[in-house]
Amino acid sequence: MKGWTARALLVAAAMVCGFEAAHAETDAYPQRAVTLVVPFPAGSATDAVARKVGEGLQKALGQPFIIDNRAGAGGLIAVRHVITAKPDGYTLMIATNTTHAANPSIYKSLPYDPKKDFTPIGGIIRIPYLVAVRADSPANTLAEFVQVARAAKSPLSYGTGNTGGRASGELLKARLGFDMMEVPYRGSPQAITDLIGGHIDVCFPDPASALSLLHEKKFKVLAVTGPKRVPSLPDVPTVMESGAPDYSIVAWVGAFAPAGTPQPIVEKLNAAINAQLRDPAMVEFINQIGAEVFATTPARLSSYVEEDTRRWAELVELAKIPRK
Repeated sequence: MKGWTARALLVAAAMVCGFEAAHAETDAYPQRAVTLVVPFPAGSATDAVARKVGEGLQKALGQPFIIDNRAGAGGLIAVRHVITAKPDGYTLMIATNTTHAANPSIYKSLPYDPKKDFTPIGGIIRIPYLVAVRADSPANTLAEFVQVARAAKSPLSYGTGNTGGRASGELLKARLGFDMMEVPYRGSPQAITDLIGGHIDVCFPDPASALSLLHEKKFKVLAVTGPKRVPSLPDVPTVMESGAPDYSIVAWVGAFAPAGTPQPIVEKLNAAINAQLRDPAMVEFINQIGAEVFATTPARLSSYVEEDTRRWAELVELAKIPRK
């Protein structure tokens, strides 16, 4: 009996030591550089926000936060990398509605589960898309663009750098009764380049990808896809204002970790991100890129993703987007 008691005490002591060691490790987190994986290329809103958040986290937590752009395949390349990483807080993902809400309705067989394979950390921004046309387009309003599209001998081409851009184009076609042909790109910056070069007729970039070139009058913006106007583009109407009822598409960006990441690390990251989102300089930056602050708890981000997944299922059906 005494032997069993001694053995039980040793086991209990080992468990306590293990718990204390793990707790100490999470308290000291991070002890080395952290990688922020971004599913879109440099120049996109997701990339711009990731870099800004990385700077803030580095100041707050004392270690480098390195951006790793893994663009392409609707975010699948980035997702595969993150979900196979060790869940220790050193590989994180700055994800979007594309990877975590839209893809389940876009792909017939999705090689990951946005809920089971990830641990939510917190929301960062919400941002609409822009309806952008070439500088030489005869259209100066969305109504004029629709007239041009209907009169064209062959369908106009529209570039997409993400699922939100694709849905924006398809829903616009469905709501206003005209045709366009999709041309997919790895990200919005590449679509904008071809729009400026005259290779496509319209695209649906996020404001962060487009504002600097828009100010140089490289192309024209006819409308924004969200429910309200963008403060940095106060004269640009919404699509709803321009004659398409029940039209509203807004993207979001949030931080996620691989499933199984210790909760104390998640909470530490959430607190640091939310503190940054209260900083006036960060708020000003977010407003300048045409977005709004989207600060959440991990639990709220989880429930929001579930709600948005249902919204995207309805949107994909309304826009008649074929599944891949």
